[in-house]
Amino acid sequence: MKMKIAIDIDGVLLDIMITYLKIFNNKYNTKYKKKDVTNWEFFKDWGISEEEAFDIFYRIYQDSMLVPFIDNDAPEVMRKLRNYYDVFIVSARTPEYENSIIKKLNFHNIKKGVHYEDLILLHHKPNDIKLSLDFDIYVDDNPNLVEPIKRIVRKKLLLFDQPWNQDVAVYENVKRIFNWKDVERELIF
Repeated sequence: MKMKIAIDIDGVLLDIMITYLKIFNNKYNTKYKKKDVTNWEFFKDWGISEEEAFDIFYRIYQDSMLVPFIDNDAPEVMRKLRNYYDVFIVSARTPEYENSIIKKLNFHNIKKGVHYEDLILLHHKPNDIKLSLDFDIYVDDNPNLVEPIKRIVRKKLLLFDQPWNQDVAVYENVKRIFNWKDVERELIF
């Protein structure tokens, strides 16, 4: 039986903060850049409610075509991973946004059955809800996954480097990666 990999969407496949900041800066007359998003719950630092913050995310989720792709190597690496693993895309986008994300993935040549087994969409709270699923390896940018995963030695996290996860340490089973070639080096023998 193959090990199972959960690949995140936002911050791993799609660079959602680029689009988010365009909308946010326009709405609030600010000049934030991606490097300014130094906290997972950045909206608390920026003086808006979680509801206001997620209203912008939901607006983006409705049309994922607006979001830049993060790394052109991702489709080829994901295709190779399927030779060794059962690959799933697991995201904190709820099911009403499924069509939008599938359209975007297909646009970047990431196809179900070729690059991944299935798309699993979850609610964004709690932050570590993905850990309740039975995966061996996570490719994710969420710093809230580090502490729980480091205590489960049979699981591994490839933490996709982002400004909002700089303050977390890596461990034996938590590795920081910077691009999809790093994913390939870590997981393909």
